[in-house]
Amino acid sequence: MLSIKKSIMGVAILSYIFVGCADKSEVEQSNSMQCNTYKDYASATFEVEGDLAEQIEKIAKKALTKTCFKKAENSTTNIRVKIQSKQTLHTESGFIKDKHDNTLTLTITAIMLIPTNEGGLTTLTSKQNATLNLKSSPIADFGSKSELSEKEVVPFVEQNVGVALNNLFKEMP
Repeated sequence: MLSIKKSIMGVAILSYIFVGCADKSEVEQSNSMQCNTYKDYASATFEVEGDLAEQIEKIAKKALTKTCFKKAENSTTNIRVKIQSKQTLHTESGFIKDKHDNTLTLTITAIMLIPTNEGGLTTLTSKQNATLNLKSSPIADFGSKSELSEKEVVPFVEQNVGVALNNLFKEMP
């Protein structure tokens, strides 16, 4: 009887492990874009100003790798991504506890510079404005929690940088 319980428990653990692996691969697959074609670029520069600048720059660089652009040594196209970020904390005093709502606003400008055969320069621009609102949630006697964490910021920045870059991709000759 004890060995039957152990074998059932072992099968349950293995099936849980395999289900967890399948879920993880599905998430990874949904995070990367499906591309029929790729467009080459020579270099990409990122300029981030404002709140959380270092963290946002790192996320934006990662977002580029999830688009249909690929770096190529023989390309002459350059990409510039400028991001303005502003984090705002709204506080309301209450009778029992304070309420804090946190907002992260991004203004993303993606610029593509493409040299022409005639010696000129074609410039494509895409702009994306986005706001992430994090409402406070009371936590027992500790007041409220409304800090922006990586859990909220990473997908928000990746998605919006991706939108700006994909708009360039559509316009690129």
